[in-house]
Amino acid sequence: MSENEYDIVIVGSGCAGPAAAKKAAELGLKVLLLEKSQKPGEKNVSGTCLNMAALVDPDLQYLMKGPIEREIYEMHSYMITPERTTMFRETPSEGIILLSIRRDVFDAWHTDMAKKAGAEVKLSTTVIDIIEENGKIKGVVTDSGDKYYGKMVIDAAGVNSIVGRKAGLIPKRKGQNMILYTILNVHLGEKLVDERFGNSIYYFLSPNAMHKTWAWAFPKREVVTFGTGGYMDDELFKDGITSVNDYMQNLIDLPVIKEKIEGGKIASWGLHLEFDEAIERRTRDGLILTGEAGGFVIPFLGEGMPEAFFTGIYAAESAKKAIDANDFSAEKLEEHFMERYQENIFLQGFRYVADLNKKSILTKTDEEIAEIMQNVCIGGGFISNAIHTLWMKGAEEDNMDFVQEAKDFYEFIQPYRQVGSETIEIYKKMRAQK
Repeated sequence: MSENEYDIVIVGSGCAGPAAAKKAAELGLKVLLLEKSQKPGEKNVSGTCLNMAALVDPDLQYLMKGPIEREIYEMHSYMITPERTTMFRETPSEGIILLSIRRDVFDAWHTDMAKKAGAEVKLSTTVIDIIEENGKIKGVVTDSGDKYYGKMVIDAAGVNSIVGRKAGLIPKRKGQNMILYTILNVHLGEKLVDERFGNSIYYFLSPNAMHKTWAWAFPKREVVTFGTGGYMDDELFKDGITSVNDYMQNLIDLPVIKEKIEGGKIASWGLHLEFDEAIERRTRDGLILTGEAGGFVIPFLGEGMPEAFFTGIYAAESAKKAIDANDFSAEKLEEHFMERYQENIFLQGFRYVADLNKKSILTKTDEEIAEIMQNVCIGGGFISNAIHTLWMKGAEEDNMDFVQEAKDFYEFIQPYRQVGSETIEIYKKMRAQK
């Protein structure tokens, strides 16, 4: 195998890329991980909390060793309408709900973990094209003209990855089934973050502060990240809203937030686009798409990082099977990959929750959503919207099937709202090993 030839070439060092590179190296493969930035995660404005319900999976437990900004124990949900403000506070009896992180720090650590496992890493390397021979993806071309060949290529380069697009797997965006987020980081210093936010995350539903999604505040050590935006439909820009930045301005102007960030300084302000629809194909001969590139994110629940971690690992395992069998066909890659993906209860559960919520949310105005949330609230608001919608539909149509569906859904989500002592023991063990 020559200098520029590898078993696997992986493009992108966000969440999926390092997970894939680490797993592939551990499986004994020669791995190259390419990243366009000088430092992994340095330009990332999304993804700020790790879900403990996912991290307890044996495949992801090592991530608990990473650089953590804050342990999150509570959720505060604000439903704000002109008539009133309603706040719900959820505190599990024990355990950690989320781990707050900084992507510029965490992604760099994760990439270093892949490197320590044996993967070669090249930063400041932008992929501009793919190498294709007889219908099989054989490698990639960089902006410096270098060519890197792999028996397998794993695309982990995000929603608009050049690899997936050149391979014909990522479709041209049509302005539909997309959510555009704006992310704001406010520096307050550790003392003020402790006093004003503590170890809690905050969700907000308020007309003109988001559109058919939710807004949030996630505290780090010295910085608080605010996020909001909207589903890209015909109603995204209305009532004086000309850009998603207007939603952010309206959000931080809410009295409940304005007082919490008084004296703070804006550290960064950025945009992030998420495509909210599964793409038709995620494999070609010699190629697997993961994370956002593969359409595995769940924008309606603010989920994306666990999906990327898992799919990166599954892609590496599928690539190893393909190399061992010398069969790089899209069909076999899809078969190996989806077998692992479909047996993951966390991934399937959250996809089910998201699909049911999306179906109900898109039928309502932002005002209706906020008012409904004031009446019933579970898991930040959106989950209860699906349950409440089914209850009301059953009552209005005198159809107990809808009521039963709501009850089944409510029972289904209960395990995902519990964080028990076993999780804490795993967390303590991982932190002791870092």
